[in-house]
Order: sequence, then C-alpha cells, then structure tokens
Amino acid sequence: MKSVFCGMALVAGFTTFADAQELGNWSLGQSASRDGVITYSASLRSTNLITSGSGPDYAPLYSIACKSGADKNWQQWLELEDAVYSRGDIELLATVDDKRPREEIWHISSHGRLLTRENLPDIAELRRAHMLKLSWNWGWSWLWLSDEARLELGDIEPVIFTLAKSCGIA
Repeated sequence: MKSVFCGMALVAGFTTFADAQELGNWSLGQSASRDGVITYSASLRSTNLITSGSGPDYAPLYSIACKSGADKNWQQWLELEDAVYSRGDIELLATVDDKRPREEIWHISSHGRLLTRENLPDIAELRRAHMLKLSWNWGWSWLWLSDEARLELGDIEPVIFTLAKSCGIA
C-alpha cells in the first residue's frame, strides 16, 4: 500500500497534465507513469483559504484519481502548500453535505504537503454530494493547529463518471 501512495505523490506533483480539460469547476487531466499506467484525475480548489506560515494564504487542491489497468481503485489527494508536521497517517474529519462528520485516516507524504487516501465507498458517496469539508489538526507535540478545506463540488456526478469510464471502472 505504501508504494501506491509514493507513486501517487509523484503523479500529484506534476503540474501539467496531458489533455487537460475543464468540467464545471473541475480540472480533468491524466499522466503516465514509467510503467505505462495512466492515472486520470479531477482537481478542485477549496473555496476557503488557509493561512500560510511561509507565504500568502492559499486554497488547498483536492483531487480524485483512478488508474488504468489491473489496479482499479480510487484515490483522493489533498495538496497543501505548508507541510503538516506529522508523520505516517493523519486523522481527518470528512463532512459530506449536512451529514454527520466521520473520521478518516489519510497518509502523509514524505514531504508533508500531500495527504492521500484510497477508497471506493467515499467516492460513491460523493456522486450526489454538493459540499465536502475536510478538517484536521496538525502541529508539534506542544502546539496543535487546525485547518480545513471546504469544497463546493458542483455537479460532481459527470466528473466521477468520466474518470470511471477512462479507468474502466464499472
């Protein structure tokens, strides 16, 4: 599982995608790994800004992705400009529309600026959602800080359908 996250961190780090296009507020793209597997992704900036300790405030980038080939699973990425000062995994609270928040475990990349999660049920739940809020605590052992990304998903069903079709997911 760790190798998948490392590979996704490399893919998420690319800023230029082949055949990039827009679908509503979402930016669709694709990238190929060295072994020929194509990753299809859809990205959206949060509607709120996070106060940055190293520069101007910024909107985190949220992405949904899937791969072509035998490994047909979904990934979610949350790309930050400031590093999360934790290692391994981090607990996020995910709130979809007005539902009760649920705890999710996301993996922190080695540089601390990319949070990733693999899952199918979460993507299925997003098909008819309008809003997603991800919130988390981070910091040092003596100081915990809180941040959140609020995402106005718009009409996300065509986005998920397009990705699923590209990846061969039923």
